[in-house]
Amino acid sequence: MFETWFLLLIKALLYNIVLPLIPGILFLWIFFGKKINGMLLYLLWWFIGAGVVAFSLFNLQFIHFWIGIGEYFLVLWLLIVIFVGILLYKKSSFKEYIPTLKIKNIFPQIKESFLGLSKIEKIFTWVGWISWIFLLIITFLHVTHFPTYADDSFQNWNGPAYNIYQDGGVKMFWEKTEILGRWRLGYPIYIPMYKATISKFLWGFNDIYINLWQWLVFFGMLLFIFTITFAKTKNIFHSILPIGLIAWLPLLFFHTSEGYMELPCAVYSILTIRAFWKFLEEKEYTYISLALLFWFMLSHIKNDWLLWYFAGILIAFVCILVVSKTLSSFVQWFLKDKPAILSSLFYFFFFLLPFLIVRSINNLWFNPVATNEWWIWFSQTTHWEIFSVFPSIFMKMDNYNVILIVLLLLGWFLYTQKKNFNKYFLALSWSVIFIVFVLVFLFTENYAFVMNQTTVNRVFTMCFLIILSFSGILLHNHHDE
Repeated sequence: MFETWFLLLIKALLYNIVLPLIPGILFLWIFFGKKINGMLLYLLWWFIGAGVVAFSLFNLQFIHFWIGIGEYFLVLWLLIVIFVGILLYKKSSFKEYIPTLKIKNIFPQIKESFLGLSKIEKIFTWVGWISWIFLLIITFLHVTHFPTYADDSFQNWNGPAYNIYQDGGVKMFWEKTEILGRWRLGYPIYIPMYKATISKFLWGFNDIYINLWQWLVFFGMLLFIFTITFAKTKNIFHSILPIGLIAWLPLLFFHTSEGYMELPCAVYSILTIRAFWKFLEEKEYTYISLALLFWFMLSHIKNDWLLWYFAGILIAFVCILVVSKTLSSFVQWFLKDKPAILSSLFYFFFFLLPFLIVRSINNLWFNPVATNEWWIWFSQTTHWEIFSVFPSIFMKMDNYNVILIVLLLLGWFLYTQKKNFNKYFLALSWSVIFIVFVLVFLFTENYAFVMNQTTVNRVFTMCFLIILSFSGILLHNHHDE
């Protein structure tokens, strides 16, 4: 018994720490030498985090590997301890990418900022705070007192968690149907693992209470947006604006609380866009490497290959370079800079290529539900009927009608920016994501997913989270000008 547990532990450590860590250290040493500053330390942490997901997925699905719940979380806690240790030891380094706040100074700064607001701004700030608190209370009651909202043929996304709970760990099978039935191949396994562990160690499997995990993630996302915005602006009104608007969009939570991966997609997209934006602002090429890292990590989040949609971020970045007449100089730098080329190739082979191999071997190109034959994936007709869905989406009082106002304000704001191309990038990035989304469903057999509104709602979720995440910073910068 001990020997079996010990071998499982060794395998878990090997596949989740040693293998991702070695190429990560070699990558930093070869490409950057001794110039491992705060930016690269932050990159290293995300690299390790991605390695846990990437290597776990790839190896578990192809070597008939079994890992127990206890071993998985022992590794996870070890990673957390390492990260917290690095953070405490090098806490000043992280200010380079994300401005940090000292906890003891947060409330005095908030009070000082609030007292300096006008009466109208104070009213809207209070409305934002009340909306946020009300949202947290309502959503907490939702996940703890109501059954899960099921609009998927799998009934809900707690099925994989229940399988892990029953098996006592992650069990992979060679039969494609068994993998699909238990995992939906291509999705990260950490959400079902968390749910199964919560069920195992707290109260047993319960379809309602394990949704608390998504509630905590949603709360963390709002806190993340508020912290970054306030650290950047030091203005409580501009900082509460994004999460106040999010609080008025119920479906943002409902889709998050069901275990869909749109929230992690939005987070990685926000980090990708922010890194590209930092490059446009500061012309520091380290941000390009970081942006590409986040972008390639998106390939492990969605099973229907939403990386096609997130190509919109890269398209928007290239458009800004073209309009600002800096594309030529950027390409010349990129082709001459070996670390940039090598890092891009490394990200492709480490993150994206295994994902493509998994999909091609199992004949799961693009979307396994739509078709298994990738060469007939494109439709012979143009599905204009998808546009009939969009008006009803914005007309629902429980949906995205608030976004119409936000879009109008954002359009007016961009009109006043004239030639400030960097700020255009923040709006163009999500716009191109949505345009690519429309084109994909316009010319493919996946159009049926739009007709039931589930898919289009989820893409809106990502796009609007991106918009709202940057709205406070944009407004503050405009106010300063």
